[in-house]
Amino acid sequence: MRLNAVRKRSEIASDYAALSAEKLIPLVKEMQIPAGKAVSAYWPMKSEMDVRPLMRFLYEAGYTVCLPVTTKKDEPMLFRRWTPDEQLVVGMYGVEQPDEKCAPVVPDVLFLPLLAFDRRGGRLGYGGGFYDRTLKLLRKKGRHLIAGVGFAMQEVDSVPLEDTDETLDVILTEKEVIRVS
Repeated sequence: MRLNAVRKRSEIASDYAALSAEKLIPLVKEMQIPAGKAVSAYWPMKSEMDVRPLMRFLYEAGYTVCLPVTTKKDEPMLFRRWTPDEQLVVGMYGVEQPDEKCAPVVPDVLFLPLLAFDRRGGRLGYGGGFYDRTLKLLRKKGRHLIAGVGFAMQEVDSVPLEDTDETLDVILTEKEVIRVS
């Protein structure tokens, strides 16, 4: 399923992907995230939905924006503050992330990338378990809004879930905000 999802996502035309990224901003406005919240996004890799325009919008709207940082293979991620002029470093798996000089942040809202999703909140990721471990830890500490971000064409009927998989509260595509009940 992962291989098919990666292939399918990589076939999205670059002009459609760029237009889709801009469509996220009005949809996030509809979500009405309370002012002053800390919001985590991700630095896009390969054909992931580009959330950098959304990150800039959130930053300019006064939210604290942060990015995940992977430190060890089997550990939860941590989060560090991001600003538009922040110089990123290459972390594990080639992912760009803030360096250790950036302030740590505990996000209230997390936007995370998807390979595939279903309307029940199932999320297919790359299989490393980083987000699942992190979301489990964050949820133990309090309420966080978990939003998967992807293209509408990444929707599938059902994502196979294991006991360690954490589900999404919301799915954000270029077409709609899907609230999981």
